[in-house]
Amino acid sequence: MIVLSDALIQESDCYIDEKHGTFSQLGGRFFDEFEYDRETNNISTQVRNLQQITCSATRFADIEDFVKNQMGKEKTGEEQKTPWKALGNEVLEHLEVLREKSQELDTDPHNQMALRLRFARSWVRAVVSAYLYKVALDQMEREEPNESS
Repeated sequence: MIVLSDALIQESDCYIDEKHGTFSQLGGRFFDEFEYDRETNNISTQVRNLQQITCSATRFADIEDFVKNQMGKEKTGEEQKTPWKALGNEVLEHLEVLREKSQELDTDPHNQMALRLRFARSWVRAVVSAYLYKVALDQMEREEPNESS
């Protein structure tokens, strides 16, 4: 297990806090692209899958590969752009920025890998929580007319 220095942890935390708004905006885009079942309130399994792979990955490239794999899947019988095709490049751009930031903060490849995974896990928490917040807001908006009757 790689143990990052306190200074690197602090720098990475500051960076994540600084970029949190940008990551949350992507979560809003996820809400726009990935539907949730308004009848059962079940959220998109794709959003949860992204969260799961990001939190369990031992290599940063596994996360990138997951996104690329999802982008390559076709929905049979549909001519529309799939959510992953609509968002995939933007997600990959975010991940590339995280990769570059890890290289900027440290020259040691092991530390870079640990930083990338730390960044990715913080990134996905911000993305998914923004998505879930939008789901909650949508649910509350739909409940309002029922409360006034």
